[in-house]
Amino acid sequence: MRKNIVMYFRKRPLSRDPFETFGTKRSVYHKFFQQGVLRGFNMFIASGEENHRHSLLFRNTFVYNSDHFEPYQREVRADAIFDRSGGLGFPPKEIGSKVLNCIEFKQLCNDKNAQKEILGKYMPESFCIRTQGDLSTCIKKCNRDSKIVLKPARGMQGKGILIDTPSKIAQFHIEDGNEYTLQGFVDTSLGIPKIAKSHHDLRIVIVDGEVVLSHVREPKPGSLLANVAQGGSIREIPLDAIPQFIQTATGEIQSLLDKKYDFPLYSIDFGIQNKTTPFVFELNDQIGFPTEAMIGSELFIQKTLESLEKRASK
Repeated sequence: MRKNIVMYFRKRPLSRDPFETFGTKRSVYHKFFQQGVLRGFNMFIASGEENHRHSLLFRNTFVYNSDHFEPYQREVRADAIFDRSGGLGFPPKEIGSKVLNCIEFKQLCNDKNAQKEILGKYMPESFCIRTQGDLSTCIKKCNRDSKIVLKPARGMQGKGILIDTPSKIAQFHIEDGNEYTLQGFVDTSLGIPKIAKSHHDLRIVIVDGEVVLSHVREPKPGSLLANVAQGGSIREIPLDAIPQFIQTATGEIQSLLDKKYDFPLYSIDFGIQNKTTPFVFELNDQIGFPTEAMIGSELFIQKTLESLEKRASK
């Protein structure tokens, strides 16, 4: 019997072409579904919290047929789920072995202070900030002549990040109930040999225990934030161009994460200081599909489908 693979979005208008607004990523999404069908799967897309009935059951789905999606009239029981929902409302903990990614891994990626507990060796000196007193105490431990970074512990896309001197950061008001991470500033201005000339953020994407994509993001002039959402640029890096010292650090981090969280789909964002010292900025569990021009797009598709196939067989 053919296995059912469901790609689930929390909010995504469904139609015969739900990816029509995805630009150069549209064809990659369609290729993902096409390749899934060729592997012998029934490929579905589901959207909306109201259409996730419970556990592995969905309604009001669309099924991929040849080169388009068609409404599917019956409920679908997923054999594996590719979670594209974002947030922490999905998946339920009891279906962890059937979903890419499990909720425990999503929770880790959503909490920079939790990441420090596992990856502290690879991160800049970091402090958990919950109160104004925490901020005052921890700032005293920082070099007053160096920049420091204050970021929301559960933020994303570079929003809310402050990079300044300790005296300036000390003036920031910590609101009750909010949690932050205070870190030493990673000076990436010397770049990465043969990859970046100055400030950067190097992303390594891993699927099913294998590095499948890499790209470097560089900030716009006058900024230190490389996030594309903050105006940064993005450029793919061939896998064989990744320096060995970054490959080594990536492998060590994978050994801490992959088996513990059932070989998830994620990225590690690095900053390289003094050209040879890698620091982890953060982990990400919601990885955007590559564009059709990226040479790693085929490997990304195949490894993701392989990961889903393993989950469908459990």
